[in-house]
Order: sequence, then structure tokens, then C-alpha cells
Amino acid sequence: MARKAASRLLMLSVALGLLGAAATSMLAGESAQSSGGIAAPELIGDSWLNVPKGSKLSLASRKGKVTVVHFWTFDCINCQRNLPAYARWQKRFAAKGVLIIGIHSPETAAERDSASVTKKLKELGITYPVLVDSELKNWNQWQQRIWPAIALIDKQGRARYGWEGELEYRGAGGEAKLTRLIESLLKE
Repeated sequence: MARKAASRLLMLSVALGLLGAAATSMLAGESAQSSGGIAAPELIGDSWLNVPKGSKLSLASRKGKVTVVHFWTFDCINCQRNLPAYARWQKRFAAKGVLIIGIHSPETAAERDSASVTKKLKELGITYPVLVDSELKNWNQWQQRIWPAIALIDKQGRARYGWEGELEYRGAGGEAKLTRLIESLLKE
């Protein structure tokens, strides 16, 4: 199981093209080393939910802080299964400046409607900022291929670590692994 999870993580690092060899090693459960990473793509769009009216977020404004970006869509059961982990990270790390940012990238036409996304955020209890990516501009810029996907952005704005799929699929232990990586990024 651990090998399968490590294999999925390796595939994510290659697919995203964002992680260096040292980051891939860390995700595969080897000794922790920091990769240089590359600058995370800036967020595109003005359709933000759970932010003050008329405002939007940027990764550039997050310099000096750790950011968790996750791609999801509301009808995806795999995405829904990861939501409790994001809520726990929000509760655990908010006081340390960590921000969870959801990027809602629809898979179906019904998921493109902003009003439906707003309604689902309330139903699902999501309170962190969500960027509605109805035209999949962020999805494409970040070279995503499946829902859900997570990227950890370091204090310099570099994409350092990632996860593709359910965090706990077949006992993968993804929540604990990414929690340790968030803690590591906070210490840098």
C-alpha cells in the first residue's frame, strides 16, 4: 500500500512539473529534504467565495506564509472525502498563517454555476476561500488531470509538495504525511 501511495505521489510530481527530485523523495517516504521548487502559478480569476465582498487573493500576497491549494469539484465523492482533512488543517494551522484555498474546477456543466457552488459550500461547511474556476483556467495553468489534487506552497511562493487523489485511499495516510510537510514548511 505504501508503495502504491508513493507511486501516486511520484506521478503527481511528474504531472505537475512543479516538484524537484528532493521533494519527490520526501513524498515517497525517504529522508526529508527541501527542494528548490518553482514558483507556483498565480491564481487567475475574480470569482472568489468566502472572502470579503469585492476582494480576491493572490499567491504573491501570501509570500512569507504557507498556503495549501486544493483542486476540487462539489459532486466528486473523492473530493468530498478530503474535505474533513482541509477543515482540520484550517483549524490547526490558521493561527500560524497557513491558508487553505480551494479552487473549484467543475467536471460537469451543472458544477459551473456559481450559485450552485455557493450553495454547496454552505451545505458542506466550507469556510476557507474558494476560487470558482468555471472556465478551468487555473486547472489548465496548473496542469491538473484529476480531482482532487493538493499542492503545498512554501513561504517563498514555490510549489513544493503535492498529492493527487483521496488522502486516505486504501490506507495511504496522506493527511498525516501532508500535515508533517506543512509543519516542515512552517519551520523554514
